[in-house]
Amino acid sequence: MQKSVIKGDMTNEQQHRLDAGFRDHQSRLLGYVRSKMQSLQDAEDLVQDVYLQALHNLNALDAVDNLAGWLYTVTRNRVIDWYRRKRAPVVAIDQTNDDGYSLTDVIAESEAGTFDAETRAIFSEAIIESIEELPEKQRYVFIQQVVEGRTFRDLAEETGESINTLLARKRYAVQFLRGRLEDVKKILHE
Repeated sequence: MQKSVIKGDMTNEQQHRLDAGFRDHQSRLLGYVRSKMQSLQDAEDLVQDVYLQALHNLNALDAVDNLAGWLYTVTRNRVIDWYRRKRAPVVAIDQTNDDGYSLTDVIAESEAGTFDAETRAIFSEAIIESIEELPEKQRYVFIQQVVEGRTFRDLAEETGESINTLLARKRYAVQFLRGRLEDVKKILHE
C-alpha cells in the first residue's frame, strides 16, 4: 500500500513539473509553430498535441534534464510530421491552371515565332519529359513558380522551407532543363 501512495505522489510531482514547464514555454512554442504555419488554429492544435504527448510520456520525463529542450524538439518534430502529412499534391504537367493554360501552352507561346509546329511539339514533349525526371521537390517548386505563377514567399509559407532553399531548387531545375533542351537543339540541328 505504501508503494502506490509514493507512486501517486511521484506522478503528481511529475505532472506539476510538466505543467509548470509547459506554461513557461507555451507562448514561445506557439510563436515558433506560428512562424512555420499560416493557421493559428493549426498551430494551437499542434502545441496542444505536444502537451498531450508530454503527458503520455510523463514517466519518461524523469530522465529528461532539459524539459524546455525536450518540448522544443518534440514541437519541431510535430511540425515536420504535420508538413509530411499535408504534403502538397503533385501537379500534372499537362494540367491546366485556373486561367486554362498548361505548361505545354506556355512553351508553345514562348517558342511560337522560332519553330514550326512539329519542332514545337518535339520541344514541348522534351520539356515535359525532362520536368517529370526532376526530383519531386525541384519539380514542385518549378511548376508552382513558373507555371502557376506563385511567389517564393507563398511557397515558403506553405512548405515551411526557406525562400533560399526554394530558390536553389528552382535554379537546379532550370539548369537541368536547360541542359536537356540544349541536347534536343543539337539533335534537331544535325
